[in-house]
Amino acid sequence: MIQFVIGAAAGYVFGTKAGRKRYEQLKKGYQAAVNSPVAKQAVNVARKTIADKLDPQPRMKEIKDLGKDKNTTILEPDRD
Repeated sequence: MIQFVIGAAAGYVFGTKAGRKRYEQLKKGYQAAVNSPVAKQAVNVARKTIADKLDPQPRMKEIKDLGKDKNTTILEPDRD
């Protein structure tokens, strides 16, 4: 019985060390993928596409300098 307990304890210790190393490898790969400029650009494009689908009307802003005619309102797309 004592041999089984010692074997189980040794297996647990060696298993957790190997598991931790693999976990660190996966974590490092994940962080490299998430922090890459390509991934950030893809996320921004996806967010903008989804926002455009949810709110298809572009946000407009009024141009303040209207020149001679003060009764005309001119709108242009608001760039974020």
